[in-house]
Amino acid sequence: MDSRTAAAKMKKIRSFVLLMILFALAFLSVNISTGLQAQSEQKTAATPTPPPKPAPSPVKEKDDEVIRVNTEIVTLAATVTDKNGRYRSDLKRSDFTVYENGVEQKLEYFNTGDRIPMSLGIIFDTSGSMEDKIEGVQDAVEHFVKSVAPGDEIFLVQFSDDAELVQTFTDDKQRILRTVENLRPRGGTALYDAILLGLQKIADGKHRKRALLLLTDGNDTASSVKFEDITLLARKSEVIIYGLGIGHGERGNIHSGLNSQVKDTVDMRTLRALADATGGNAYFLENAHEGGRDLVDEAAEEVAKELKLQYTLGYYPTDQKKDGGFRQIVVELKDKSLRVRTKRGYYAPGDRNKN
Repeated sequence: MDSRTAAAKMKKIRSFVLLMILFALAFLSVNISTGLQAQSEQKTAATPTPPPKPAPSPVKEKDDEVIRVNTEIVTLAATVTDKNGRYRSDLKRSDFTVYENGVEQKLEYFNTGDRIPMSLGIIFDTSGSMEDKIEGVQDAVEHFVKSVAPGDEIFLVQFSDDAELVQTFTDDKQRILRTVENLRPRGGTALYDAILLGLQKIADGKHRKRALLLLTDGNDTASSVKFEDITLLARKSEVIIYGLGIGHGERGNIHSGLNSQVKDTVDMRTLRALADATGGNAYFLENAHEGGRDLVDEAAEEVAKELKLQYTLGYYPTDQKKDGGFRQIVVELKDKSLRVRTKRGYYAPGDRNKN
């Protein structure tokens, strides 16, 4: 083979090798590009799509919420008894119908007393006329305090020439009982002032259900407020008032004191008016310890029992006017053989001075 032929052959070999190298590079480039694209697609598929943001609530829902918050629920305690005076605590929501100023209301809340915590106030007469009764009434208060449910809060007001808060709200029953044991009779009877103080203090209670127990044996002789003032305030207060009017003691109806002798007569008009306005009850306990019975103890225990067996009803009034007017409440039962006792009504929010 001459030199010219060998050179031509080498040129062909170089061209072929170069072509093969270019082909290999092109093939490798395609594979790399395909691999990167596949990885990108896999990465994209692995990343979840964020969920769409929820649409804002319609304005109507917000408006409804505002109306609901600003509407004050009306609550009332209802005591139900049969023809023999026995409590009935087995009724259902559907057994009750509530009317406000003659218009039927929809019950939004229904419960029985034994499941509802209470704020309670005891207003204790320590005037001079209680001299021969103080121990028996102290014993009755002890029965009452021991009968209320654990966690119920109680305060104590005593009154004679003036009214005084001697124990603020506490759920410590022993503290209340120790305070009661130290009460001593003296002076006159600031009955209305004591009721006013009790109504003011009960408004500070932490529980929605509130009640006052008033124990007295006399008429008001020393108050600065009037009967009409406290009865109006009682109607405007969400409180149930019970009154124990203690009549003649074992030594008669005359007590000795610095101002000679003072007649012992019970102001049942006040007790009954307050009980009637608020759905409570008033007891006249004449000769409370005759015949081996203790009527004061029995009445105090009866009040504690009633509070536990009451129904609590609640509704949002259809009349939304805030005119400060008095709204009459009537509660009817499906079973007409039963009796129901509750407050006569309430004052609507607003300018109550107009009434």
